[in-house]
Amino acid sequence: MITGINVIRNCLSTGYPFLESILSALPLCDQYFVNDGGSTDGTPEALQELSESYPKVKVYQILDTPSVRWDCVSDQINAMIKDVPDRSWIFLGNADELLHEDDIIALLDYFKPWEHRIMRFIRKEITYNWSALGSDVYHPARMARKVDGMRQDWNAYGGDEFLFNDGWEDPKRKLVSPFTIYHFYNMFPVNQIRKLENDALHLSPGDEKRVATWKRLKDSSISSVKATKVYPRLPALMRGLAGLQKYYIRKELFDKNWVSELTALEY
Repeated sequence: MITGINVIRNCLSTGYPFLESILSALPLCDQYFVNDGGSTDGTPEALQELSESYPKVKVYQILDTPSVRWDCVSDQINAMIKDVPDRSWIFLGNADELLHEDDIIALLDYFKPWEHRIMRFIRKEITYNWSALGSDVYHPARMARKVDGMRQDWNAYGGDEFLFNDGWEDPKRKLVSPFTIYHFYNMFPVNQIRKLENDALHLSPGDEKRVATWKRLKDSSISSVKATKVYPRLPALMRGLAGLQKYYIRKELFDKNWVSELTALEY
Protein backbone atom coordinates (compact mmCIF):
# COMPACT_ATOMS: atom_id res chain seq x y z
CA MET A 1 0.00 0.00 0.00
CA ILE A 2 1.09 3.57 -0.73
CA THR A 3 -0.39 6.54 1.15
CA GLY A 4 0.07 10.03 -0.24
CA ILE A 5 0.41 12.87 2.27
CA ASN A 6 0.29 16.60 1.61
CA VAL A 7 -0.11 19.74 3.75
CA ILE A 8 -1.45 23.02 2.42
CA ARG A 9 -2.82 26.42 3.40
CA ASN A 10 -4.33 29.20 1.24
CA CYS A 11 -3.01 27.62 -1.94
CA LEU A 12 -5.64 29.18 -4.17
CA SER A 13 -4.67 32.77 -3.39
CA THR A 14 -0.92 32.09 -3.41
CA GLY A 15 -0.91 30.28 -6.74
CA TYR A 16 0.10 26.78 -5.71
CA PRO A 17 -1.30 24.19 -8.18
CA PHE A 18 -2.45 22.07 -5.25
CA LEU A 19 -5.21 20.15 -7.00
CA GLU A 20 -2.90 19.25 -9.88
CA SER A 21 -0.25 18.20 -7.37
CA ILE A 22 -2.61 15.78 -5.62
CA LEU A 23 -4.01 14.39 -8.86
CA SER A 24 -0.55 13.85 -10.35
CA ALA A 25 0.29 11.37 -7.58
CA LEU A 26 -3.18 9.91 -6.98
CA PRO A 27 -2.79 6.97 -9.42
CA LEU A 28 0.37 6.02 -7.50
CA CYS A 29 -1.47 5.91 -4.17
CA ASP A 30 -4.05 3.65 -2.61
CA GLN A 31 -5.16 6.52 -0.38
CA TYR A 32 -4.20 10.18 -0.13
CA PHE A 33 -4.26 12.29 3.06
CA VAL A 34 -4.21 16.07 2.71
CA ASN A 35 -4.31 18.54 5.58
CA ASP A 36 -5.66 22.06 5.33
CA GLY A 37 -4.01 24.20 8.01
CA GLY A 38 -6.76 26.82 8.20
CA SER A 39 -7.26 28.31 4.74
CA THR A 40 -9.58 31.26 4.23
CA ASP A 41 -9.45 31.60 0.43
CA GLY A 42 -11.65 28.78 -0.87
CA THR A 43 -8.98 26.09 -0.67
CA PRO A 44 -10.95 23.91 1.83
CA GLU A 45 -14.05 23.94 -0.36
CA ALA A 46 -11.97 22.82 -3.36
CA LEU A 47 -10.46 19.99 -1.32
CA GLN A 48 -13.88 18.85 -0.17
CA GLU A 49 -15.11 18.74 -3.76
CA LEU A 50 -11.99 16.83 -4.76
CA SER A 51 -12.58 14.22 -2.05
CA GLU A 52 -16.17 13.77 -3.22
CA SER A 53 -14.96 13.13 -6.77
CA TYR A 54 -12.00 10.95 -5.75
CA PRO A 55 -12.78 8.82 -2.66
CA LYS A 56 -9.07 8.04 -2.20
CA VAL A 57 -8.64 11.61 -0.92
CA LYS A 58 -9.19 12.15 2.80
CA VAL A 59 -9.13 15.75 4.06
CA TYR A 60 -7.77 16.57 7.51
CA GLN A 61 -8.15 19.93 9.26
CA ILE A 62 -5.27 20.20 11.72
CA LEU A 63 -4.76 23.94 12.18
CA ASP A 64 -1.37 25.55 11.73
CA THR A 65 0.25 26.78 14.90
CA PRO A 66 1.26 30.46 15.10
CA SER A 67 4.96 29.49 15.18
CA VAL A 68 7.19 28.93 12.16
CA ARG A 69 5.16 26.87 9.71
CA TRP A 70 8.01 24.54 8.76
CA ASP A 71 7.81 23.20 12.32
CA CYS A 72 4.06 22.65 12.39
CA VAL A 73 4.09 21.16 8.87
CA SER A 74 6.07 18.20 10.20
CA ASP A 75 3.69 17.94 13.16
CA GLN A 76 0.74 17.70 10.76
CA ILE A 77 2.51 15.15 8.56
CA ASN A 78 3.39 12.99 11.54
CA ALA A 79 -0.20 13.16 12.82
CA MET A 80 -1.40 11.76 9.48
CA ILE A 81 1.39 9.16 9.41
CA LYS A 82 -0.22 7.62 12.51
CA ASP A 83 -3.15 6.59 10.28
CA VAL A 84 -0.86 4.87 7.75
CA PRO A 85 -0.62 1.05 8.03
CA ASP A 86 2.67 -0.25 9.43
CA ARG A 87 5.26 -1.43 6.89
CA SER A 88 3.44 0.30 4.03
CA TRP A 89 4.87 3.14 1.96
CA ILE A 90 4.34 6.89 2.22
CA PHE A 91 4.64 9.34 -0.66
CA LEU A 92 5.15 12.90 0.54
CA GLY A 93 3.67 15.44 -1.85
CA ASN A 94 4.07 19.19 -1.95
CA ALA A 95 1.49 21.67 -3.22
CA ASP A 96 3.74 23.05 -5.97
CA GLU A 97 5.28 19.76 -7.09
CA LEU A 98 3.96 17.27 -9.64
CA LEU A 99 4.89 13.82 -10.83
CA HIS A 100 4.80 13.16 -14.56
CA GLU A 101 2.07 10.79 -15.69
CA ASP A 102 4.57 8.84 -17.82
CA ASP A 103 6.54 7.94 -14.69
CA ILE A 104 3.73 6.49 -12.57
CA ILE A 105 3.72 2.90 -13.87
CA ALA A 106 7.50 2.71 -13.94
CA LEU A 107 7.66 4.10 -10.40
CA LEU A 108 5.21 1.47 -9.15
CA ASP A 109 7.47 -1.24 -10.54
CA TYR A 110 10.64 0.45 -9.32
CA PHE A 111 9.89 0.85 -5.64
CA LYS A 112 8.57 -2.70 -5.01
CA PRO A 113 12.02 -4.37 -4.83
CA TRP A 114 13.54 -1.27 -3.19
CA GLU A 115 15.33 -2.54 -0.08
CA HIS A 116 15.88 0.77 1.70
CA ARG A 117 13.49 2.64 3.98
CA ILE A 118 13.51 5.87 1.97
CA MET A 119 13.67 6.88 -1.67
CA ARG A 120 14.83 10.22 -3.03
CA PHE A 121 13.67 11.94 -6.19
CA ILE A 122 15.34 14.31 -8.61
CA ARG A 123 13.64 17.70 -8.21
CA LYS A 124 13.87 20.31 -10.95
CA GLU A 125 12.43 23.81 -11.25
CA ILE A 126 10.34 24.90 -14.21
CA THR A 127 11.73 28.23 -15.40
CA TYR A 128 9.44 31.19 -14.74
CA ASN A 129 8.58 31.55 -18.45
CA TRP A 130 7.60 27.85 -18.73
CA SER A 131 10.23 27.17 -21.39
CA ALA A 132 12.71 24.79 -19.76
CA LEU A 133 13.82 22.81 -16.73
CA GLY A 134 16.42 24.29 -14.45
CA SER A 135 19.20 22.38 -12.77
CA ASP A 136 18.66 19.98 -9.89
CA VAL A 137 17.71 21.84 -6.72
CA TYR A 138 18.30 18.94 -4.36
CA HIS A 139 17.15 15.36 -3.93
CA PRO A 140 14.32 15.31 -1.37
CA ALA A 141 13.24 12.14 0.42
CA ARG A 142 9.72 11.73 -0.90
CA MET A 143 9.00 8.07 -0.20
CA ALA A 144 9.47 6.19 3.07
CA ARG A 145 8.37 2.93 4.64
CA LYS A 146 6.49 3.32 7.89
CA VAL A 147 8.26 1.51 10.72
CA ASP A 148 8.27 2.03 14.48
CA GLY A 149 9.82 5.38 15.36
CA MET A 150 9.81 6.77 11.82
CA ARG A 151 8.94 10.46 11.56
CA GLN A 152 9.15 13.25 9.02
CA ASP A 153 11.23 16.34 9.78
CA TRP A 154 11.05 19.20 7.30
CA ASN A 155 13.94 21.03 8.93
CA ALA A 156 16.36 18.15 9.44
CA TYR A 157 19.58 17.93 7.45
CA GLY A 158 18.54 20.51 4.88
CA GLY A 159 14.86 19.66 4.64
CA ASP A 160 12.43 16.99 3.47
CA GLU A 161 13.86 14.13 5.53
CA PHE A 162 12.45 11.03 7.18
CA LEU A 163 14.21 10.09 10.41
CA PHE A 164 14.28 6.78 12.26
CA ASN A 165 15.04 5.63 15.78
CA ASP A 166 18.41 4.29 14.67
CA GLY A 167 19.44 7.47 12.90
CA TRP A 168 19.37 9.14 9.52
CA GLU A 169 18.89 6.61 6.73
CA ASP A 170 20.91 8.34 4.02
CA PRO A 171 23.52 10.83 5.29
CA LYS A 172 25.30 10.96 1.92
CA ARG A 173 22.01 11.37 0.00
CA LYS A 174 22.73 8.51 -2.39
CA LEU A 175 19.35 6.74 -2.37
CA VAL A 176 18.13 8.60 -5.46
CA SER A 177 15.62 7.13 -7.89
CA PRO A 178 15.67 8.06 -11.61
CA PHE A 179 12.33 9.87 -11.34
CA THR A 180 11.83 13.64 -11.48
CA ILE A 181 9.58 15.83 -9.40
CA TYR A 182 8.59 18.98 -11.30
CA HIS A 183 8.64 22.08 -9.09
CA PHE A 184 6.26 24.89 -10.12
CA TYR A 185 7.15 27.62 -7.65
CA ASN A 186 6.84 31.08 -9.24
CA MET A 187 4.62 30.43 -12.21
CA PHE A 188 1.66 32.81 -11.76
CA PRO A 189 2.66 36.50 -11.53
CA VAL A 190 -0.62 37.79 -10.08
CA ASN A 191 -0.31 35.38 -7.16
CA GLN A 192 3.28 36.31 -6.34
CA ILE A 193 2.64 39.21 -3.95
CA ARG A 194 0.30 37.06 -1.85
CA LYS A 195 2.84 34.25 -1.89
CA LEU A 196 5.62 36.60 -0.76
CA GLU A 197 3.40 37.81 2.05
CA ASN A 198 2.62 34.25 3.06
CA ASP A 199 6.33 33.36 3.03
CA ALA A 200 7.29 36.39 5.10
CA LEU A 201 4.53 36.33 7.69
CA HIS A 202 3.51 32.70 7.89
CA LEU A 203 6.10 30.29 6.50
CA SER A 204 9.10 31.97 8.09
CA PRO A 205 8.02 34.80 10.41
CA GLY A 206 10.96 36.89 11.49
CA ASP A 207 13.03 36.09 8.42
CA GLU A 208 14.34 39.56 7.60
CA LYS A 209 15.18 38.77 3.98
CA ARG A 210 11.71 37.43 3.20
CA VAL A 211 10.01 40.34 4.96
CA ALA A 212 12.17 42.88 3.09
CA THR A 213 11.36 41.28 -0.26
CA TRP A 214 7.64 41.31 0.43
CA LYS A 215 7.64 44.95 1.62
CA ARG A 216 9.63 46.05 -1.41
CA LEU A 217 7.22 44.44 -3.86
CA LYS A 218 3.83 44.61 -2.16
CA ASP A 219 2.95 48.01 -3.64
CA SER A 220 4.44 47.30 -7.04
CA SER A 221 3.11 45.42 -10.02
CA ILE A 222 4.79 42.22 -11.13
CA SER A 223 5.46 42.21 -14.85
CA SER A 224 3.64 39.61 -16.87
CA VAL A 225 5.61 36.88 -18.59
CA LYS A 226 4.21 35.26 -21.70
CA ALA A 227 5.00 31.62 -22.37
CA THR A 228 6.26 31.86 -25.92
CA LYS A 229 7.89 28.42 -25.80
CA VAL A 230 6.47 25.82 -23.43
CA TYR A 231 8.69 23.01 -22.20
CA PRO A 232 7.40 19.93 -24.10
CA ARG A 233 7.59 17.47 -21.21
CA LEU A 234 5.37 19.31 -18.78
CA PRO A 235 3.09 17.02 -16.77
CA ALA A 236 -0.23 16.89 -18.62
CA LEU A 237 -2.06 18.42 -15.67
CA MET A 238 0.00 21.62 -16.00
CA ARG A 239 -0.16 22.13 -19.76
CA GLY A 240 -3.46 23.99 -19.63
CA LEU A 241 -2.03 26.48 -17.12
CA ALA A 242 1.11 27.43 -19.03
CA GLY A 243 1.44 31.18 -19.44
CA LEU A 244 -1.52 32.15 -17.26
CA GLN A 245 -1.04 35.17 -15.02
CA LYS A 246 -3.15 33.78 -12.17
CA TYR A 247 -3.85 30.27 -10.93
CA TYR A 248 -7.45 29.17 -11.08
CA ILE A 249 -9.34 25.96 -10.34
CA ARG A 250 -10.48 24.17 -13.46
CA LYS A 251 -13.79 22.44 -12.88
CA GLU A 252 -12.65 19.68 -15.23
CA LEU A 253 -10.28 18.48 -12.51
CA PHE A 254 -13.27 17.14 -10.57
CA ASP A 255 -14.30 15.04 -13.57
CA LYS A 256 -12.53 11.69 -13.20
CA ASN A 257 -13.13 10.77 -16.85
CA TRP A 258 -11.61 14.04 -18.08
CA VAL A 259 -8.52 13.63 -15.92
CA SER A 260 -8.09 9.98 -16.90
CA GLU A 261 -8.28 10.87 -20.58
CA LEU A 262 -5.76 13.68 -20.10
CA THR A 263 -3.20 11.56 -18.24
CA ALA A 264 -3.99 8.08 -19.61
CA LEU A 265 -4.06 6.82 -16.00
CA GLU A 266 -6.75 5.21 -13.88
CA TYR A 267 -8.25 7.21 -11.00
